[in-house]
Amino acid sequence: ADMPRIYEKGYIFGQVLSNAVKYVENEKGKISIKAAKEYKMVTLTVKDNGCGISQADMPRIYEKGFTGKDRKKREATGMGLYLAKRLCKKLGLVLSITSKEGAGTTVVIGFPITDFHQFDA
Repeated sequence: ADMPRIYEKGYIFGQVLSNAVKYVENEKGKISIKAAKEYKMVTLTVKDNGCGISQADMPRIYEKGFTGKDRKKREATGMGLYLAKRLCKKLGLVLSITSKEGAGTTVVIGFPITDFHQFDA
């Protein structure tokens, strides 16, 4: 019964990591991954120094099919964040994205510590 949940969480993380890799420059690209336990939540943060997302595009990043400017040349489909957001909602996770054009993107996936999500010390 837990297999779909594991697959779905893996999909979300894979999508976030795939985007980070896709939008950093080859020679200068940096991606950091950090996990932390905060008050009633475990957070997984993926931060990159890629091209970032324009502030004009930020309100639309979870829309089905939305790719933003200059995304087509990177073979973006506009489905990744749309599906990741839907899965997070289904699983009771928090998905938060901040970005600055030309400076990179930070994605935080929050796993609430509840009976549904359990984490061992």
